[in-house]
Amino acid sequence: MKNLKYVFLIVLAIAASSIAGHADEPKLKPYPLTTCLVCGMDLGMMNSKPYVFAYQGQEIKVCDESEKATFEKNPAKYLKKLADAEAKLKK
Repeated sequence: MKNLKYVFLIVLAIAASSIAGHADEPKLKPYPLTTCLVCGMDLGMMNSKPYVFAYQGQEIKVCDESEKATFEKNPAKYLKKLADAEAKLKK
């Protein structure tokens, strides 16, 4: 019974540290589009889930990991494309 208390306390400490670690993470600005930022394909029409990553506090969604590499070659181009699309959606 005494060992069970120690196990419970250890599990509780691990859970608390895990929760505390996530509290410090900044919230990402959600991705507002339904299309891939790189190629423009409808993400809902894909057979697999989109590849999701964060860039400077912004959630980014593309078709697959190879398109992340394309994004990273010229992020300013794609961030402008995202900003333009967001502005158009707000109108």
